[in-house]
Amino acid sequence: MDIRFSAFFFGRNGLLALLTLLILTGPVGLCFSQELRIETEIFADDQEEPLSKTVTLFDSNTVYDFTENPPAIAVFRPPTASHDGQFILLDLQSERRTEVSTERITGLIDKLVRWASDQKDPLLNFCADPQFEETFDKSTGMLSLTSELWNYRVATVPADDPTTLKRYREFTDWYTRLNTMMNSTPPPGPRLELNKALEKHGVVPVEIQRTVDSSSSTLRAVHLITWRLSRADRARLEEARHHLATFEKVDNAEFIAQQYETNLVRGQSE
Repeated sequence: MDIRFSAFFFGRNGLLALLTLLILTGPVGLCFSQELRIETEIFADDQEEPLSKTVTLFDSNTVYDFTENPPAIAVFRPPTASHDGQFILLDLQSERRTEVSTERITGLIDKLVRWASDQKDPLLNFCADPQFEETFDKSTGMLSLTSELWNYRVATVPADDPTTLKRYREFTDWYTRLNTMMNSTPPPGPRLELNKALEKHGVVPVEIQRTVDSSSSTLRAVHLITWRLSRADRARLEEARHHLATFEKVDNAEFIAQQYETNLVRGQSE
């Protein structure tokens, strides 16, 4: 699964998390508000311990994504008619930040898609231009996207607020692209197709399982969702805003190099 992401490829630095939308809810439909809190855990196969944990907070027109290990924050400001969108990535260990525009992400992903289309690897070709057979059972909420190389099986519930669902899809789409760029993975086409199908049917995922022909494992994600931000959440947002104002700004290359070095040291100590 391009699991949180996402969606679904992810690297050691925990940026994934976006990729996949799994929401544990009751049997009734979802009723979103302007505020939204999603707590995510990503699992491999039937493992009981999650590979990663994130908390995503939607506040006004900004989304804050908090990763546990390593401690990091991604702040998303969506594009408008007059301005490009932007991710601001915060490394809490080095106290540095970097900015990535949605225009730059789009340019890099377009180049990646063109490159993948010219390769002989069938999986790269598929990710550049995924073609799924899609089925949706409205009575059960089961959505399936199937192909010879890549498959999603998704349990869903109705989303009562299409406006907030659209906003959630926008964030997830961009976060999936960001993860692809940051982690040098294949194009994000499969996850983007899933996001489109979810919005088309007016549903959100309860459980997503992703299997890839070249992999022997299945990835799944679990999300806990609430429609109001708590006092602790608001305090967390204030802390993130303080980091935005005080962390040293560096260019993308320096930021990524610092993350690579941090991950290398962590791997040697594990």
